[in-house]
Amino acid sequence: MKIMNTNSNRRKPGIRHRQRGIGLLEVLITVLLLSIGFLAAAKMQVQGMRFSQSAYTQAQAYFMIAEMMDRMRSNADAVRDGHYDDLVTSSSMTNPNCGTAFCTPQRLAEQDLFDWSAMLFPLRGDQNFIPVLPSSDTVNAEASITAAGNGYYQLRAEWIERIGDQDKPQELMLEFAL
Repeated sequence: MKIMNTNSNRRKPGIRHRQRGIGLLEVLITVLLLSIGFLAAAKMQVQGMRFSQSAYTQAQAYFMIAEMMDRMRSNADAVRDGHYDDLVTSSSMTNPNCGTAFCTPQRLAEQDLFDWSAMLFPLRGDQNFIPVLPSSDTVNAEASITAAGNGYYQLRAEWIERIGDQDKPQELMLEFAL
């Protein structure tokens, strides 16, 4: 008959026993570190979305300006005659309807300004109009052409971006020579 020693699970002096499992303190530290990591990842995601939207808007402004440069190149007579000098987009423009009839270079410049303005304002009566560049409640996006002299022009687009809880003005300016 074998006798079992029931005292074998007791600690013996001089022998170290390893802890089995994890303690509550380790769990709390792990949860804290994971929470901080998840919050940092969420903040990076939000910042990435904001930067992506900003880059998209800047690209839209660039394409808008580049299109007007192409229109000016194709209507060089009106550019030389000063019909593109110091133009600014407006929400109160009327359509010269150059697409349906022959137009002079001056009227074609007016059509170009109307089409440019229609990218920022609902000039064509579209119910679901979305402007190319964002505005705020107090400041509208706008685009302008400034004659810099000697055949040089500055084309500028200005818009508002919401950063945090503030509206920040943004602009893109390109120079053009004919």
